Amino acid sequence: MLRRTATAARSVPTPLALLLGLALVLGLGWSLATAPLQGFDESEHAAYAVHLAHTGEPPSPSEGDARMPPGEALAWDSFGLRRMLQNPAVRPPWRDRDADLFAQAEDRVLDARGVSAPGPNPLAKNPPLYYAYTGAVARATPGGFRADLAAMRMASVLLLVATVAVAWLVAAEIFPRTLPRTVTAGVVALHPMAGQIAGIVNTDALLMLVGTTTLWLAVRALRRDPDVRGLLTLGLAGGAALLTHGRGLPIAAFAALVLAGVVVRHRAGGRAVLRSAGAGFAGLAGAAAAYVVYVRATGGGALYGGEAQFDAIEPSLRQFVSLVWQFYLPPLASMSPRIGPDYGFGQFWVDSGFAVFGSNEVFLSAAVRDAIRLALVGGFVALLGLLVRRWERMARAPWVALTVVTYALAVVGFLHVASYRALLGGVPDPLITGRYLLPIAAVLGLGAATLTDQLPRRVGPVVGGIVLFGLLALSTAGIGQTLLRTYV
Repeated sequence: MLRRTATAARSVPTPLALLLGLALVLGLGWSLATAPLQGFDESEHAAYAVHLAHTGEPPSPSEGDARMPPGEALAWDSFGLRRMLQNPAVRPPWRDRDADLFAQAEDRVLDARGVSAPGPNPLAKNPPLYYAYTGAVARATPGGFRADLAAMRMASVLLLVATVAVAWLVAAEIFPRTLPRTVTAGVVALHPMAGQIAGIVNTDALLMLVGTTTLWLAVRALRRDPDVRGLLTLGLAGGAALLTHGRGLPIAAFAALVLAGVVVRHRAGGRAVLRSAGAGFAGLAGAAAAYVVYVRATGGGALYGGEAQFDAIEPSLRQFVSLVWQFYLPPLASMSPRIGPDYGFGQFWVDSGFAVFGSNEVFLSAAVRDAIRLALVGGFVALLGLLVRRWERMARAPWVALTVVTYALAVVGFLHVASYRALLGGVPDPLITGRYLLPIAAVLGLGAATLTDQLPRRVGPVVGGIVLFGLLALSTAGIGQTLLRTYV
């Protein structure tokens, strides 16, 4: 066993090994820099995981007498963590005396109440896959709340490391050269929001992994001869996305579409292809059935767990198209003012995607955000120009490009549909934020990799280096700003 492990480790390409190490270091850096329970919705995520681990049941979204387990509630209410949330003027108690007092108080409440958090927990509407994983790690870790939280955060960091490896595999299916593979995996490893999410307890870390895995298996299935194992794994990966969060619905639908595409593409294979695709559909259907059962039991839902009421505004396709257009571009003369707040590309893709951390109280500077916006828009325009220029070459083998684009459109399109649905129901918040784009982090990497691969030999490595060093600088700056907010 050890010999096989050593052989496998030696077979890892050096650039990938370096990126895996960087992802681990950055994830741990974010975990240490972010004060306990100060990540996005981290208190609810952690409470769900601990309760599931100790009771075998998810908490209730609306009932119960304890929203948090005793140790977490003690830290939250009595040791200043609630006061810290979105209040940069407050710092957590870090003195040894405070730690000793907390340990003594935690022992008393654990003796009196045990470890459970039956609810109400609004995140109990989420499917349980991520919480089962992190909760099991916490359960296996001796100690109280602080040890549980550290263990769950470490479990999330490992999800980022695994995502980097899968992103490399996606690129390996598309690019024969090492440079574009390195750029693809590097974008995921160095992405500041990916590191931030991996450093806390949050379902988006697992959704990023299963989404990237689904994309890899989809590209692989359409490029190679189908087999039962490969398509079953694809179906299970799509199902895992659904069992991670309602936002996994477009990933599951994408997996189903790819399975159908395999049947069409390899229809000459006859029964063997149908049998392989049937295995994939069976795996996906099993996960979908489990998801439906869970949603009915908890009152959750695919579109962020809410039953929006369409009372405020009557829905229409024209209105939705206008809303999405004005989200990214100036309105046309024929368009009516869009519904909802003044929230668009800059806030969604740039600010909350790359430059806002903690619980939305740690910001990179306006100049940095402007540079990110310029890089994203410029890169997209350059990529479009390249695709138009090389259209004949792309048209000869359209399956891979079509698969990647379809995956990205499914994820982003679903977010816009969900946001539109919420706005119609009178919700003032558009309910979409940059971390929801993490399942397509590998797609951003593929876009950057395509540019570096198609540019002249002397230029491509320079552009790839600029992209990766830029992301590393953003991650380092984000960790530094978070450290200042937490410790200074």
